[in-house]
Amino acid sequence: MKRNELRNLLNTLFLIGFLVALILYIAIPEDRTAFLAVCFISMVVKVAEYLVRFFR
Repeated sequence: MKRNELRNLLNTLFLIGFLVALILYIAIPEDRTAFLAVCFISMVVKVAEYLVRFFR
């Protein structure tokens, strides 16, 4: 897999994670655990994409 394809895949996963986190934030206001977990995983994916871009 080329770096550009990997970056696109990681960005797509980040955006999907962001949308899921947003939906969880709105849908379950009394318990933010699921939101925080999905948000954290999405941020890890975004940092991985940044590292792939930075170390080419």
